[in-house]
Amino acid sequence: MKISIPAKIILGILTTWIVISPFLLFGLWFFFIFSSAATAENQAQPSPNAFVAFFFPIFGLILLTGLIHIGLQIFYLVHIILNKAGNDVVRIILGVGLFIFSVIAMPIYYFVYILPENPPQWARISNSGVM
Repeated sequence: MKISIPAKIILGILTTWIVISPFLLFGLWFFFIFSSAATAENQAQPSPNAFVAFFFPIFGLILLTGLIHIGLQIFYLVHIILNKAGNDVVRIILGVGLFIFSVIAMPIYYFVYILPENPPQWARISNSGVM
């Protein structure tokens, strides 16, 4: 199953986003909580506008990240099923890993089967019947 170079780049960026977004979003949440606490000490009445101005864009980003994650899981699962050139054991492990540890399985599958023109020898199907 051939994938064009621009599609590989977009897929790599989206996969990278899925890996780093939990850390980034947690960091933003942590920063918001402590900055809200610091401003609440300086003001008698905390402004709800600051909360709304921060909450809705971050909430939208979280929803978008969730949709991207589901879309990538569907893409990778379809690619795993249709990839007849790949080793069955590796494909099964990464397919199960896609649901259990998708943040780990997606980048591994991307670097093994999608990014290179030809997967490594250990990741290809064996014609001799012996793995």
